[in-house]
Amino acid sequence: MKRKAPALLLVLCMLCFVIVASGPRPAAANPQEDTKSLLDDLFGGGDESAQEDAQDGQSTDAKRNESPLTQQIVEEDYAQVLAGWEKQYGDVQPFQTVIYPGQMRAGNGRTPMASVSNAQGYDGAAVVWEETTSELNFRVNVPQDGLYRIQIDYLALPGKITAPERGIKINGEYPYFEARRIVFPRLWTNESGEFQRDKLGNDVYARQVEMSEWQTVDLMDASYLHDEPLKFFLRKGSNSIQLVYIREAMQVGRVTVKSPETIPDYKEYLRQNKGEARPAGEILQTYEAEKPATRSDSYIQAVASGDINVTPYRGSLITLNTIGADSWKQGGQSVTWKITAPQDGYYQIAFKYTQFFKTNMPVFRKLLLDGKVPFREAAAYPFAYAPDWRNEVLNDGKGEAFQFYLTKGEHRLSLVANPAPYQRAIQTVREAMDQLGSLNLEIKMATGNTQDVNRDWNITEQMPDITERLNGIAAKLREEYGYLREVSGRSPDEARNLTISAEQLEKLADDPESIPYRFDRISEGSGSVNQKLGDLLLVLPKQELQIDKFYIYANSRLPKAAAGWWPKVRSMSKSFFLSFAKDYSRINPADEGSLRIWVNRPRQYVMLMQQMADREFTEKTGIRVSLSIMPNEQKLILANASGASPDAALGVSEKLPYELALRGALTDLSRYPDYEEVAGRFSPGAMLPFIFDGNVYALPETQNFWVLYYRKDILDALKLKVPQTWDEVLGILPDLQRYGMNFYVPIADSAALKNFSLTAPFIYQQGGELFSEDGTRSAVDSEQALEGFKLMTNIFTVYNMPLQVANFYNQFRDGNLPVGISNYNTYVELTTAAPELAGSWKIAPYPGVRNEQGEIVRWAPGTGQGVVAFKSSAKQEQAWAFIKWWTSAEAQAEFGNLIETSYGPAYRWNSANLEAFAQLPWPEEDLDVILEQWKWLKDVARIPGDYMLDRELSNSWNKVVIDGKNPRKTIEDAVILANREIMKKMEEFGYVKDGKVVKKLKVPSIKDVDGARGEDE
Repeated sequence: MKRKAPALLLVLCMLCFVIVASGPRPAAANPQEDTKSLLDDLFGGGDESAQEDAQDGQSTDAKRNESPLTQQIVEEDYAQVLAGWEKQYGDVQPFQTVIYPGQMRAGNGRTPMASVSNAQGYDGAAVVWEETTSELNFRVNVPQDGLYRIQIDYLALPGKITAPERGIKINGEYPYFEARRIVFPRLWTNESGEFQRDKLGNDVYARQVEMSEWQTVDLMDASYLHDEPLKFFLRKGSNSIQLVYIREAMQVGRVTVKSPETIPDYKEYLRQNKGEARPAGEILQTYEAEKPATRSDSYIQAVASGDINVTPYRGSLITLNTIGADSWKQGGQSVTWKITAPQDGYYQIAFKYTQFFKTNMPVFRKLLLDGKVPFREAAAYPFAYAPDWRNEVLNDGKGEAFQFYLTKGEHRLSLVANPAPYQRAIQTVREAMDQLGSLNLEIKMATGNTQDVNRDWNITEQMPDITERLNGIAAKLREEYGYLREVSGRSPDEARNLTISAEQLEKLADDPESIPYRFDRISEGSGSVNQKLGDLLLVLPKQELQIDKFYIYANSRLPKAAAGWWPKVRSMSKSFFLSFAKDYSRINPADEGSLRIWVNRPRQYVMLMQQMADREFTEKTGIRVSLSIMPNEQKLILANASGASPDAALGVSEKLPYELALRGALTDLSRYPDYEEVAGRFSPGAMLPFIFDGNVYALPETQNFWVLYYRKDILDALKLKVPQTWDEVLGILPDLQRYGMNFYVPIADSAALKNFSLTAPFIYQQGGELFSEDGTRSAVDSEQALEGFKLMTNIFTVYNMPLQVANFYNQFRDGNLPVGISNYNTYVELTTAAPELAGSWKIAPYPGVRNEQGEIVRWAPGTGQGVVAFKSSAKQEQAWAFIKWWTSAEAQAEFGNLIETSYGPAYRWNSANLEAFAQLPWPEEDLDVILEQWKWLKDVARIPGDYMLDRELSNSWNKVVIDGKNPRKTIEDAVILANREIMKKMEEFGYVKDGKVVKKLKVPSIKDVDGARGEDE
């Protein structure tokens, strides 16, 4: 009891201080309100802004419950805005007006845009819109208040792979969130009509070339969750329209503003073509789907299937005989084929497809003929779950086949990935996640963000509606599951997280007094409801579909989709016996005279690399190269032990070269006379993990980057500056936390071990080091390193940053963590899986520490994978020649563009070659940030026994943050354990004997790397 008395006195003093500091208050209507008011003061709700809101008659919490957190700050989404508009305004009278390029103005609205005539065959003038022009403005007059659509003629100009993107403001404001990003697709086609084959006889992906053609598009939701053209409210008279530049140059022709059009239903479509008949005779036209005329994205690729039911079939050889699958899943992605009708008349259309990606759920495609949806039922046609190949005759859902009227001659048939039927479910899930986030915040405020199992909270007294709210959200989730079951026609397996989440919420509602001990099950951690719902948000929009062929036919019967049982048995037997002889890791035929390179990457990477090596390196040098897939890089250690090492290896993780160098397996690359010129291609700090004992055993191949990610829309609305230092980070926390938001530091990742890439930046930025210069001991007990460690723990213990974040991407996307530090992987996720956020998020350099000279020190790691050459090779000079070629700017830039063109932005190549990296399709603004941060790249040099310090730094963080231990004492204990292991390993490898240094080891520094290049620090 003696120990508790001072603590109780301290708490009473704090309460008194809060009450006095708050000043006089109006009497609460009841004790619950008084308690809540006090909790607001204690746990983040009692700031001046909240008091001002309360004086205006609306509490912050009430506002928070009315709408999602991010919607209090940024625009509402299109569905909500449109619903309000449609209630207030009816359909406008038929109307259309055209804005010509001469009426368009740049930036300030007064400067005319530069125009060109007859550009690429366009029938009129056009304006060239490049990055230097931030906005394109024009005015439009409409006869009445109401909803209108906007159509634009455009030509995407040659540039990077990504499509041009713009935002649109009406009378100076974004009308809804989706208006922040409008995509203007490019057109892509195969360079040649037939697939080339490699030396093993396998099909090779066709190079993609962009088609320079004018297109006319209605402005659409970039995510395609709304599959009709976007509507915009215009008031009667003159309206200002601003198109906002986001990325990529294009020419703009005429802009048409018109009243919305209605697509007829199937019955009306037939009436419009009344009197037309079927063509005479039997007609059956077969089109191989893997050879389309155009596609909206270069990476919608032909896919090889070894199924005997697919044509063409070539046994064990890789044959590109289908299209789509995982490469054709994003809303709005389209594929177009040319078809020919031999006669005027009605035709049926059938697709041979498989769809095993969404278990017991359909995916949807919008069908267009010559650029238009023929009737409403074709706007979102379902392709049911089909694990085996089947023929789908397009029909009305009751077995009656649709009849499509075609005139004689050539037509274009398009399919567009369409997730719109899932929009309702996606919207419900997002709203539920926001409501749960708000609820979780209120619980934290009521409990002081603690889960003390020895305390009775009486949560229902402070939050009397908590049970009702939990059950309400659960009911909504169950209702949505019922809707998806109706859409699917069966129990949708992919949506089972809805019912699991509902059950979890109902259990919490049944025992509300236990919620303070279990609130992490609501919106934190890997098993939380919000995590399960977040996983569902990743699944529902994806619309994977794989097509083998399609038929245009009349008065004919379709061929069967499946081969008979005997061809299947024969094929499977042949494949089984061939599997014992086939080397699946080899990309080229065996060649004893060739340079053997093992690559720790997937097949699609290695195939492109082999093609490049054959086409460029071998042709120029005469050195034959044979690349092989290395599924596990640990095989290099085994191969070295058995004397079967390759000549070189690519894609090696940053830790492995040190392990191999200790065993004398690798070639010292610094011994080559042109090494310094080659090493100058990379960031100096990226070389540190590859230097050991004065020798260089690898070169960087790829490079990671750690930067600050932030939601520009949210920070702008809160009038918060992007933090540049840790002091500025701490400065914005109160504003973020007041809205239930926070800042993410990657140490909060759910992984148990907090490795050097997460802990070292705090130490480096304060001027500390991990190891002594001779590598015989740890240096984290220095005052500078200790200051870094204190900051690393205080941000959690004092400033209440989240301790565990299962998925930063999800929380960033939802706006709960609108700013945080992450790496290259998050960049790829946001650009590929969160299209609705494009233009709403940015990156900035890693927060740092301002030194005495006023410079912000931003040290952070970033080394990715490397390339090594083996000492046992008889072709070391040839291996070095290959490494020089592969790491050159020319080869790296070509490969980076080739892999992304072939497979999409998810395969963005993060080359370590700085010159090549700048030539890849990164937005200029992001490229500047990444290159600036790489000036501060400082990775961890390797020494014997370093893994123990890695582990003990992580343990120290846990002891301070979780167990409340003293930072200095914890670090002192960690240093003792780490030093003991380091000395043990130093003795094992001959650097120390009987406690004395017998062989000096120099831990490399950036100064050493720069000095070796002849550069100043």
